[in-house]
This record gives sequence, C-alpha cells and structure tokens, in this order.
Amino acid sequence: MKVLADLHHADLYYSLQLLFEKRLGAELYRPIGMEWYTEGFWNVFPHPETAGQYLGLNQAIDIPKDFNGNPLPRGARVNEEYRFEDGIYYVTDITKDKIQRAITLEKFRSMEFDIVISSMPVHIEPFNRLIAQSQPRAKHIFQVGNAWGHQPGVKNILASTAPFDVPSGTNACFYHQEFDLDIWRYDPPTNHNLVYSWVHWMQRKDLMNAFAAGLHGWAFRSFGAGLEDHVMETDKQAEKMRESGWTWHYKPEGDGYGYAPHRACATGRPLIVWGDFYKKKLAGQLMEDMVTCVDIGRRSAEESIEILRRLSNPEEHNRMAEAAHRKFREVVDFDREFVNIKQFLGNLR
Repeated sequence: MKVLADLHHADLYYSLQLLFEKRLGAELYRPIGMEWYTEGFWNVFPHPETAGQYLGLNQAIDIPKDFNGNPLPRGARVNEEYRFEDGIYYVTDITKDKIQRAITLEKFRSMEFDIVISSMPVHIEPFNRLIAQSQPRAKHIFQVGNAWGHQPGVKNILASTAPFDVPSGTNACFYHQEFDLDIWRYDPPTNHNLVYSWVHWMQRKDLMNAFAAGLHGWAFRSFGAGLEDHVMETDKQAEKMRESGWTWHYKPEGDGYGYAPHRACATGRPLIVWGDFYKKKLAGQLMEDMVTCVDIGRRSAEESIEILRRLSNPEEHNRMAEAAHRKFREVVDFDREFVNIKQFLGNLR
C-alpha cells in the first residue's frame, strides 16, 4: 500500500508513520519540490518562503527564510539532510532521527497510490483535483487534528479531536494520534517544584511569572517557538518533561488534539491548567481538578499558589503523578484504536 500525506506538523506526520509504516507496513510519502506549490497542490501558508521551508531542496546551502525574511533555525529546515535514490528523497527528520520518504510532483504522477491524506482544509480541494487528474484509484482521507469540524469535499474523516457531527454516509473514525510510549514513558518525579511549559508563543507569560513569584523555591521554564528555550529533538523533549514535576499549559484557544497535555499525563506530570479552555476538547478527558491537574481557572491565583505549595510535598505530588499516568492509560489505548482504524480503512469511499 502506498500513501501520500501532506506535512505541516511534525508530530502529526510521525503519528502517520507509526500508523501506516510501523503498524500496517505501508509506504508513506510526502511532497517535496517547489512544483507542488507552483502548480497549486500545496498551500500550508500562501507565501513562497513558507513553501520553500517545507518543499525546497538544498536547504543546507540555500537556507530558507520565514515570511519576515529571517533565516530558519536548523530544526525548522525540514529538507536539510537527505539521500536521493530511484527518484525518492529519503529525508532525515532531525527532531526524531527518523527517515521520511519524499517525492516530487512528477514522481507522484508516475506512481500508483492507494490513499492520499490532506491534513489542512486548504488542501482538500487541491488534493481532490490531484486525485482526479493523476490517481483515480486513490481514496482521499481528511485527517482532522485541529478543531475544524466537518469540512465539505471529503468522504473519509480520520479525526484526532473530540467527536463532532458528520453527514450521513461519511466514513469517519475518531482516535488519538499515536506517539512513542517508550520515549514518553512514566517515571516517578523527583523534582517536585519544577514547572515546564511547552506551548509555542506562550500567552500570558505574566501569569506564569506571578505564580513563580508566589512560589518561593520553585523554578519555571518555557520551551517552544518564540520563547527562552526551544528543544526540537523529541527524545530530549521527553527527557525534559520527565525532569520536571509539573506541566504548565495555558492555552486559551485549547487544542484539537493536544500533544503537550497528552504527553504530560503519559509521563505522569500533573498539569497546571485553565480548565474552561478544554471543555468539549479531547484533552479535557485527562483533566480532573485536584486529581490529575490543578485548575487555576476555578480559584484565585493566591488559592492556587497555596494548593501547589501543599501539593509539592513528595507524597502528594507522587500521588497526582500516578493518577495522571493512570488517567492517560484509561483514556488512550493506541492498540485498541488501531482495530477501529483498520475497520475505517477497510470502508474507504
């Protein structure tokens, strides 16, 4: 089985590798080469510099820039390391030390594909055209990883969000994007007053600073794009999360899926959250105030600070860490969901 999927989010794409390559033994490919953009089949963001970031070649020499003209850091240059063999680019994902198969538009047209996956609404119509022109046997799956809900133009929906209504006759499967539980594993915390945040371009940094000022002897750090630290490699991210005792997750828009809260609970790191942001969101299933998280939206900052100070007692903190990990195991079962995904794939339209 050959599958093509767009790439706009590295963790999502890796979850598709775990599904199609590791579990199903398929060959997963992604676009490479600017022709995908110039011929109208790629539109993550309508700017040639962004297209160059995801599709451009020779990135080690011709370093791509963001749309403000700033050179991209190494971890964001997704095509910097590769080998070329038999018309296929074998690209190293340096964030995970994994290989991605990538093909030009011309190569795609010369092959036969079974499935084409779009993961952004802007790719639904172009991929439908592409299938009609080049791959009439292929089935189109729309992977929903953000809270977009149903989108017109798709018959097969693979959604890693909270369930939403789909039209009658739509083939739909709701699931959790898989990640490697050998990497994101549970170890009992040893740093009971160390708080890390993993939200890119963090909002309300002042709020976290206020908690840091009120919790004497605690340490707070922010990891992510636009912040003081940006750890790209997945294994190092997991090490850092296990190094911490708590995961600060303030995100007013919530998440469609929510890698940070899912990984925090998988590793047994209780969350400090504003719970209202996660009502009717998939990650909200993991959040139980005073059990797996401290919901700072339910009480004043002073009350929350006092609660966190009390919960930093090793016995109390370890109890919450174990509860967070246990809740993850109750809610998420990648093996069980794979059975449902196989049934979904057997019914593609």
